[in-house]
Amino acid sequence: MTIHPHPRRPQPGLRLAATGVALLAAAIAAWMYPRSSPPAAAAARALASDGQEAAAVVAAPVGDGAPAPAPDRIEAAGEPAAATALPTFEELVDRLVAIGRRTAALVQEDELEGAQTSDTEARALLGTLLARFADAGERALALLADPDHTGDPERGQARTFVLQLVLAAELARRHEVATVNADHSRIEPLVGALLGVLPQAERTIEVGLHLLDRQPYLRAAHEPAVLELVQAASQGTFPRPAAVRLLSTLWDNLRQAGVRTSEELSQLAMLLLGDADPTRRIVACRQLLADPRLAAMALAWLREHADRPVAAEVATLAASELEPATALRVLRELAPILDRATSAYLVLGARAPELVADAYRELLAANTQPDVRTDLVAGIGFTGTPTARQIVELALANDPAPAVRIQAGFVLTATADADAGEQALQQLLDDPRVAHDPSHLGAIVIALHNLEAGGATNQIDRLGRRLRTLPLGESSRQSLEALLARSLPGGAPR
Repeated sequence: MTIHPHPRRPQPGLRLAATGVALLAAAIAAWMYPRSSPPAAAAARALASDGQEAAAVVAAPVGDGAPAPAPDRIEAAGEPAAATALPTFEELVDRLVAIGRRTAALVQEDELEGAQTSDTEARALLGTLLARFADAGERALALLADPDHTGDPERGQARTFVLQLVLAAELARRHEVATVNADHSRIEPLVGALLGVLPQAERTIEVGLHLLDRQPYLRAAHEPAVLELVQAASQGTFPRPAAVRLLSTLWDNLRQAGVRTSEELSQLAMLLLGDADPTRRIVACRQLLADPRLAAMALAWLREHADRPVAAEVATLAASELEPATALRVLRELAPILDRATSAYLVLGARAPELVADAYRELLAANTQPDVRTDLVAGIGFTGTPTARQIVELALANDPAPAVRIQAGFVLTATADADAGEQALQQLLDDPRVAHDPSHLGAIVIALHNLEAGGATNQIDRLGRRLRTLPLGESSRQSLEALLARSLPGGAPR
């Protein structure tokens, strides 16, 4: 059993300045125009969300170390006198923000030629900034850590994107130099300062994870700082998923650098299984699942201790990192202690849709593990493959478990046209087991939100009239009436 490491993001040093501004413009466009429909804007949203945008209901319900203030501007040789001084670092950042927002507006208006010209200007300006300031990383981090730097929320978010871009380019530049010269004295303090800033705010956590997760920058020198964040997670003052990602990346880097062997890390992981801190237990299980000799022991430990929070995190890690067939076996073995593992199956479905489809067919034929079948339908259903539609329609027509069929209905209301979505929900309501069960009916009401998002007024009207005649729970009935009032011309019909 082996973990397939996530590919490293490219590390082209200063060349990031020539390619990264497109991400800046795309991210700003995605934030400023979240409902835009032109292809260019859609591409911008995809880039900005880093693959995590979710527009539909996909599943049925079931301390210290802040950086010192930035030093004074570094004067390049031959610069003019103070009367004609070049722009400061912060002024250049603000110019990049302005150009990025202008580019985003041009993209939104489909003025692609103007957007290209604006983007070229931003690339050149970012290159100038990085060339002038050898301490660009420290300066960017100081601005990012300033709680007042956002002032205007709109400008602040765009500025955060720019600072993240500068930090990414600077980390890549310093890593490249450190690798060539075997001297990490320039990059290690910057990474340490970034770790110190992480807990300050949600935006610093997001930026820090983007820059450090699955990247080669965390080294042995940063282990104390990472462990402090793990401790903070155990105390509830730092997000546990973020701590897991940082500690996992650190262990991967230590192994790849030869600082610790896989054997040493596995021995440490066995000790950490009994640790009181869930973050350490999660990372320990991840390490043991990567070792063919110890994976079965880790799974047995999870089942024996019924450690559901840790098992849920481990399931998601397995789905994203293990070889797909191995990941599926892990998820199946964890099923007895997990009510549902929808997010893990969504990840696995995106990686190996045919594997997930075959697993569903196998369990349907055996009529076993309905909870797993439900998650398998969710996992394959949102992949957009031809097989996805086949499996969803198979589940809707033939699965004996109402929960699985309802999940198929969720998928169709989110991925198919409005008529197909309505037909799926009407078919579900034809089943007395659904029509007479308030909890199942509540799930149908939630599925209507997918039709609402697509503007399916007539379909919602017909389904709403039928649902009103059925034994909805009070909260579901209130939710239905609110949805109808929002969606139908003149409000909900009587």
